[in-house]
Amino acid sequence: MIKKPEILSPAGNPEKLRFAIDYGADAVYCALDRFGLRAASENFTPDELKSGVAYAHSKGAKVYVTMNVMPRDEEFDALGEYFDYLKDIRPDALIIADAGVLYAAREALPDIPIHLSTQASTLNSASCRFWLSNGVSRIVLSRELTMAQIKEMRRRVPEQMELEAFVHGAMCVAYSGRCLLSNYLTGRSGNEGKCTQPCRWNYFVTEEKRPDEHLPFEQDDRGSYLFSSKDMCMIEHIPELVDAGIASFKIEGRIKSACYAAVVTNAYRSALDEYFAKGDSYVFDPDWLKEVESVSHREYSTGFYYTPPHEHANIVTSGGYIRDRAFLATVESYDAAKGLAYCIQRNKMSVGDQIDVLSPSSKGRIVTAGRMYDDEMNPIDSTPHPLMHFYIELSGVKQGDIIRGV
Repeated sequence: MIKKPEILSPAGNPEKLRFAIDYGADAVYCALDRFGLRAASENFTPDELKSGVAYAHSKGAKVYVTMNVMPRDEEFDALGEYFDYLKDIRPDALIIADAGVLYAAREALPDIPIHLSTQASTLNSASCRFWLSNGVSRIVLSRELTMAQIKEMRRRVPEQMELEAFVHGAMCVAYSGRCLLSNYLTGRSGNEGKCTQPCRWNYFVTEEKRPDEHLPFEQDDRGSYLFSSKDMCMIEHIPELVDAGIASFKIEGRIKSACYAAVVTNAYRSALDEYFAKGDSYVFDPDWLKEVESVSHREYSTGFYYTPPHEHANIVTSGGYIRDRAFLATVESYDAAKGLAYCIQRNKMSVGDQIDVLSPSSKGRIVTAGRMYDDEMNPIDSTPHPLMHFYIELSGVKQGDIIRGV
């Protein structure tokens, strides 16, 4: 019998961790303030991570800590301090890319499982067996693999070695994320978690005798985006991912919002649960695609699962993000007798607005914003500024629900 894969979601800070878990993640991945390859993310203090692990475990979920930078010798001394933190925090696994970090982790934390990062560019079963012999229990596969190659790799790899793959989120034009463009242009290395994403910038061609003139080498009237990849979206291909033997469906996005973590996790959770409930009678629900299209993203593609790089199917045809619906509020508590929700404001909304309420394990539902009150129960016409708490008359909501724009 096929084991149900886990949904692995991004947790860039404690709030995102809670939202991802509450909306269906079996596990989350996050980092302390160093060695996690996402310096732009808020990340966790040791105390926050300890609380996050406790919260996840109370909900039956796991926490994997990323330590997947490629450190220089002078950075290794600091590793010991971070390993000391983790001895007390007890995460469920470490995500590591560098062999030296892996060796140090095995020495310092011998009983914590090691997952090999996609940064290690694992492309074949021989590499999987090598890493298994060196204490790695899971491989986060290279993004450059096709579905057929993953399926064949699963057939060749020992059963105890788990395979994890990205199924959703931003992709990098560089090989498995190993890019020097940011370092070259800005002095900030993507391999140290400091990428400035110059692949997303607009580029033009200049001729050496006319350096101030930008020549029209362009995909649209705003410029060319030949370095910029589309975002991956595999939600329509759950059966194929399961059949390929992938043990963990990884969602990218530690820098994205808590709303993003909740919405995308919820959609993949729903689709995967439906597939395992229905089996051969499973039919994809297009509403799940609408959900992942409702969050901020670039054009979607299926990555390299079905399309090789030379076909250029993953290069964006227009720049920038496709913007998401406004993240308006989260419900902190609900008084069913009064039909009154106590909320944290995220963006402005007004009495009478059409709003979308999303609950875990459900689809969004459109309702009308009822009367609103400030903290002193004084009537207000719209949510206050600056951002703060407020009350709103709504029916059938509960703690943890998300309120979005339509």
